Order: sequence, then structure tokens, then C-alpha cells
Amino acid sequence: MTIIHSSPSASAALEKFNIKNSTAIQVGDLYFFSGMTAINLETFEVTGGDLATQARVALENFGAMLEDMGLSLDHVVRVNAQLTDVSEFAIWNEVFLDVFEAPYPCRTTVGAPLVVGDIEVEIIAASTPRR
Repeated sequence: MTIIHSSPSASAALEKFNIKNSTAIQVGDLYFFSGMTAINLETFEVTGGDLATQARVALENFGAMLEDMGLSLDHVVRVNAQLTDVSEFAIWNEVFLDVFEAPYPCRTTVGAPLVVGDIEVEIIAASTPRR
């Protein structure tokens, strides 16, 4: 097992909010990422007032972290999302379909009260792209 702090900004956000977990952990060919909200990794502020913008920012944050590791969103094999309002699933679904290409990652979406924002996303990536 290798603990990866894939993004200095993400690690700084963890420190700022006194959150004790790894940004990502690699086990074999899989990379497990902690949940990401629509936080600006430079200012540590939640960006976007609507779910679509927040979802895009969270996925863009993952894209930047994956790129730092020599990977891309094409390496994502699993996406879990927690929404504060599951009646907005169609909005999340639209962003998901816009960001990812077929074959799409496996995913689960649930409703949950969140500490920050309207969505939290977590991913699992593989060293081999899914397409």
C-alpha cells in the first residue's frame, strides 16, 4: 500500500480543516481517492451555487490530481456521489455523462446530509484506462 498525497493543494485543504485522512491510497493497480467537494483548492472556498457547477468542480479537482499522477479521468472505474437532494439526480447525471465517456465508470449515488456543499464525490481509478 502506498499513501499518495497527489496534490499539494488537496493536502493543504486537509490540513486547513484538520481532516486526518489521505488524499489517495494506491493498492496494487488501484487508486482510492477520498471524497471531494466543490472546493477551490487555492482558496478553500466552496465554488458554485448550483449542483451542476459543484459537481463539475469536484470532478475537475479529481482530473487535476489524476494528471499529477500521470493518469486521467479515463482511468476512473468507479464513482460514488452523495447528494444533499436526491431529487437533483438528473442534474448530476447530466454532468456525469458530459465528463465521462463510454464505457462509463460504475457508480452509486445516494442522498446524505453533507458538511460542505450539495455534492461529495469519491472515485477509484486503475492504472489501465477503461477505454
